[in-house]
Amino acid sequence: MATHSGRTIVTSPEHHPPTKATVIFSFVSAGFTGIAILAVIVLFCQYRVRGRAPVTAAVAAGNSPGERRAGVDIAKLPEFAYTQSARREGGGGAGDGEQCSVCLGAVEAGEMVRRLPLCKHLYHVECIDMWLASHTTCPLCRVDVEPPGEEDQAAAPAEPQQELPV
Repeated sequence: MATHSGRTIVTSPEHHPPTKATVIFSFVSAGFTGIAILAVIVLFCQYRVRGRAPVTAAVAAGNSPGERRAGVDIAKLPEFAYTQSARREGGGGAGDGEQCSVCLGAVEAGEMVRRLPLCKHLYHVECIDMWLASHTTCPLCRVDVEPPGEEDQAAAPAEPQQELPV
């Protein structure tokens, strides 16, 4: 042990001051660890945002007036309060009562419902409106809710009728 102006400096073989290489290695290792953690966080955030991107794009497309939404014009579909006689008029019901195929709940008397025009299936207004915002078919039988309009049929070329030999 050496004493220098009243202080004792310990210089044993077990206690070495860190060398320049050890300090550089420590900082480089800490930097790579920090970059790796940051990369994992960025990739996780991109994964979460990418999962929401189609929903965000669909909402944005629905708000732009120049583009047609994928859904159906709900204003064209009739809405009425359900009664027991509505079940018999539609001819689409089986059993004692109607069931909404979207929420799988029973349709009670007095609830607001919509009957799809082609297939005559009956749904709660809230359920079918949410479905038709992103689909153009009946959730039960997959029939198009809106048949091609008259203007679409007029634009299509008419095919000549051929008579079959008898």
